[in-house]
Amino acid sequence: MVEFTPCAIEKLAELLRPPEPEVLQGDDLTPSAYDISSTRDKIPLSDVNKTPKNIEEFEEQEAAEAEALGQVGAGLSGRKVPEYTMNYQQAVTAEDVFLQIGPKTPGSASCENLIVRIKMPGDKKENVDLSVDTASVSVDSSQYCLKLPLPHAINPDHSKANWDATEETLVLTLKLDREFDFVNF
Repeated sequence: MVEFTPCAIEKLAELLRPPEPEVLQGDDLTPSAYDISSTRDKIPLSDVNKTPKNIEEFEEQEAAEAEALGQVGAGLSGRKVPEYTMNYQQAVTAEDVFLQIGPKTPGSASCENLIVRIKMPGDKKENVDLSVDTASVSVDSSQYCLKLPLPHAINPDHSKANWDATEETLVLTLKLDREFDFVNF
């Protein structure tokens, strides 16, 4: 049996305690380097031209660029960024749902399409310019501007776009292009 002294327990607690963050003082602290929303000054181009790693960083970068140009809530060209949603779509049959004999799972790895709905109230189908490549979608109109990086590679040749006139929404059905789709389907 091992006995622990109070000193040994304190040293063990010290080892398990997470390290404290470094505290910066004086000239090391610049508000624009740490908090974009707290300053109205222009953001240095080195901060603006960073490549975003995910959608949230992309949206933050776009907002920072607009703020740097004095256009809060607008894109670089003075147009608004439309609201959008992304959902996965899976083609299932009765065999998949009831018998569960197919290789599909409820996860996104078994999905064939990515559905992107872009709400553009006040716009018409004729005013929308759409550009789709394997990694991103760009939508331009007289009122809206959206440059959207996609979470997965897509096949633009097998994708389609529809305009829902009642909801004034552009609906993109993007065919996912994955390296190991033959394993999932």
